[in-house]
Amino acid sequence: MHGMDERNREPEPLAALRLVEPQQVHFWHDDEGRFCAEIDGEVFTDVKPVRNFPVQARDRLISLLDAADEEIAILTTVHGLDPASRQALEAELEKRYFIPVIQAIHHIEGRFGITRWFVMTDRGERVFDVRERGDVRYYPGRRVVIRDADGNLYEIPDYDRLDWRSRLLLEEAT
Repeated sequence: MHGMDERNREPEPLAALRLVEPQQVHFWHDDEGRFCAEIDGEVFTDVKPVRNFPVQARDRLISLLDAADEEIAILTTVHGLDPASRQALEAELEKRYFIPVIQAIHHIEGRFGITRWFVMTDRGERVFDVRERGDVRYYPGRRVVIRDADGNLYEIPDYDRLDWRSRLLLEEAT
């Protein structure tokens, strides 16, 4: 490409992405507690799984990074992993993505456009502020994800499973 500068070069092909299916991968924690992966017979230690879509597609397109934060591969889905691998991966993702599940909404109060939520989660009582209605998002399957003023996420997996008072408070707040 004589005479062409960097701006005129074609982008690298997407073929450089290494997509792997669940059957190609095995996960475990070694004796030192490091998260490890074997992909098509190649072993990696100190692997970091990263959800590319942590809210919309939690179980799909999970990047696997090496110790230098370079992408090794992208796991297409967790469905189809052997049970031990899935358990190891989910334990690692749980450490990385702390998203309390809201079990009940006790009270919501508003002041100056900000709402303060008093809730019970699977991790105990929590109080947090939500800046705007758009920070409460509804997803298919009656799932709700709430982003608080500090950027933390809270999840309601199925709002129909909340008690009637919690559903009413959620409805009024959104």
